[in-house]
Amino acid sequence: MNKFLIISFLISNLASAQKLSKIDLLSTIADDICNEVNNDKVEIKSEFTMGVYMLKSVNKHREDITHYYGNDYFGDEGVMQTMGEDIGVYLALKCPEIFEHFVYEEEAEIFESIETKTVTGSIHNINDERFITFVVQEESGKKHEFILLYDFETAYLLTDKLVKVKDKVEISYYVGELYDAKVGKFVNYNIVSYIQAK
Repeated sequence: MNKFLIISFLISNLASAQKLSKIDLLSTIADDICNEVNNDKVEIKSEFTMGVYMLKSVNKHREDITHYYGNDYFGDEGVMQTMGEDIGVYLALKCPEIFEHFVYEEEAEIFESIETKTVTGSIHNINDERFITFVVQEESGKKHEFILLYDFETAYLLTDKLVKVKDKVEISYYVGELYDAKVGKFVNYNIVSYIQAK
C-alpha cells in the first residue's frame, strides 16, 4: 500500500513538473518571439505580423497554453485577445525594441486622416513653463501659436532649447481640440508634428 502511494505521489509530481507555470510559459513564449524576430531581422509593423510570430511560439507550447487558456483558445476571440495582451506585456519587458516600428492599424488610419499644415517664419516667443508653447511670426506679420505635445524626430530642437527667439523655422502641424480648463471648453490648438530650423 505504501509503495502504491509513493509511486502515485512521484507520478503526480512528475506530471505537474512538466507543466510550466503561467509566468514561466509567458516568459518562454516572449523569449522565443524576441529571439526569432531578432534572428530574422524583422521590423514588426502590424498586428498581423506580430500575430504570426506569437502563433508560432504558442504552437510550440500548445499543451501549456491549453492548460491556462482552454482548449478553444484559437477559436475564441476574447481568449486570443487576452492571451495576446498577456504575451505582449512580457514582450515589452524582454525586447521592447520590437515595438519600435509597430503602428496599430487604427492609429495609422487616424494619422492618415489628419490634415497637416506648414508655416514658415521666425520664432516670436517661447514659453516652457509646463508645456512648450511658442509663437511663429510669418514675414507678413501673421502670428501662429503652437503647442508641443508629442515627441517626434526633431522635437529636441525645442526641448533642448536649440531654437531661440528670432530663429527662422518651418513648422509642420495639425489642428486638434484640447480641453482648456480656464475657459471650460475644448479649444483648437496648433499641435506641432515637425520643426525644421532654416
